[in-house]
Amino acid sequence: MINREYFNRINLDDALLKTYVTEEIIEESSKYIESLALTFNILPSEIANPTPYPISRLAQTFAYMTAAQRKATFSVGKDANNDSFSLKYKLYKSLLDELEGKITADSFKSGNSAKRRKFPSTLTLYRN
Repeated sequence: MINREYFNRINLDDALLKTYVTEEIIEESSKYIESLALTFNILPSEIANPTPYPISRLAQTFAYMTAAQRKATFSVGKDANNDSFSLKYKLYKSLLDELEGKITADSFKSGNSAKRRKFPSTLTLYRN
C-alpha cells in the first residue's frame, strides 16, 4: 500500500513507458524518495505537501527508469543493449543521477535545489 505518491500519474507523458509504470513501481519510487530524504535527516512526514517540483521530478524519473529496466531485453537475459527500453533506461538513469546530485535537504522542504556555480569566476592573484 502506498502511503504517499510523490508525483502525479496524470503527468506521465513518456509515450513508451507510461503504460508500464505500475502500482508496484510507484510504491518503489515513493520508498526511494523517502529513503533519500532520510539520508538528509528528513523524515517522510517532513517532506512538503504538495511535493516540491525537484522531488516530484526525481520520483517520476525513478519510476520511468525502473519501468524501462524491467522491460529492457537485458533484463530478460538477452544480449541486446540497444532496444528502445535499454536506451530509455540509459537516458533516465543519467537524468536520475544528474537530478540526485542537485537535491539538498531544502529540496524536500521548500523545493530549492543546489545552486550551480557561475563560470567564469575570477580571483585576484598577487605575485611576490
